[in-house]
Amino acid sequence: MMLAMLRAVAFALGLALAGVLQPLPVAAEIYRYIDDRGTPFYVEGLESVPMQYRAAAVPLGRRNSPASAAPSAPEKTEAAGSTTIRYTPGQRIVVEAKINGGTSTRLLLDTGADTTLISPLVLSAAGASLIRGGTSTRITGVTGTSDVQRVPVESIEIGEARVSGLHVVAHDMGQPGIDGLLGRDFLDRFKVTIDSSTGILTIAPK
Repeated sequence: MMLAMLRAVAFALGLALAGVLQPLPVAAEIYRYIDDRGTPFYVEGLESVPMQYRAAAVPLGRRNSPASAAPSAPEKTEAAGSTTIRYTPGQRIVVEAKINGGTSTRLLLDTGADTTLISPLVLSAAGASLIRGGTSTRITGVTGTSDVQRVPVESIEIGEARVSGLHVVAHDMGQPGIDGLLGRDFLDRFKVTIDSSTGILTIAPK
């Protein structure tokens, strides 16, 4: 009886160790490609890149890299610089941004959004960790309520206008060619002027 129990315990421990020692699923590589209109896209896996763009697609690393490899956001949020952006009057304002000094992205300017929202793939490509260092929060929109993660980023740049030390929301809007929203947590640190008659957006120090 005792021998049977010991064998059962050993068998259970063996299964547990086997589970621990099993390799974790390999995360897909993130690729960046640019379509015929010059719009950048971030996708997971080369198979997600349209065939005509695969030859020029650029691998950017694996999603959810270890936190130790990710740049940490400064403890203090700082803003500096200015920029001028031209847009088509009557249309949505989409700005070209850089995350952590290098990763290009397209964000929809939204003066009604409290927090900047960026696609998880873009954040991963920029080196932000979606495994550690983020805090959970809840957002409510026209499609309902979602639990999302707040992620620290080193910097967001729009032209020469730069804000460091923000915590942004990692969320995919599901709109082709748009990687997120530029919210008031960035915009309120500047004097923002929108001239709808000429189609000029100005971001300047307060």
